[in-house]
Amino acid sequence: MLEAHRVSSFRPRWEVREDGSPLLVLAELGWRSGLEYTLDGTIYEVSTTWTGTRYTLTSGDTEVAHAERIGRKHWSVTTPESEFHFRRRSIWKPDQEWVAGPDSSATLGGIRRTGTWRGDAEAQLPGMPGPVAVFVLAVVLLMWEQAAGAAAAGAASS
Repeated sequence: MLEAHRVSSFRPRWEVREDGSPLLVLAELGWRSGLEYTLDGTIYEVSTTWTGTRYTLTSGDTEVAHAERIGRKHWSVTTPESEFHFRRRSIWKPDQEWVAGPDSSATLGGIRRTGTWRGDAEAQLPGMPGPVAVFVLAVVLLMWEQAAGAAAAGAASS
């Protein structure tokens, strides 16, 4: 199980633990939209398009995975070896379920928010490769950040 705990209230930065032990820190990429982290000595970068509907995981010049249709009810993560499918659990909750296929009701795991105000989360992604599991967690955290930003902007303009 992966747990993400928000380290800073002002910048996207989370400490990620695996089964209670510190694993890595997801840190903002500076002026660009996205995050970076180091796992097992390899540096990974999570970047997004300006619309926030597609995220890419790279290591150096190599694309490791990409996520598409972010923010929709159904979305997916594709790697050279496989494809992982997710869906929003409910219109009322931001939690995400990992499902066996795009039309499947079989749940394999998921990501749920554990802290309403801080943006903490817990990911149960058994059997998913480590870098991809962290990428999925990062995508969901960034999705929630984007949704909170849009809600705040909408409230400010009212």
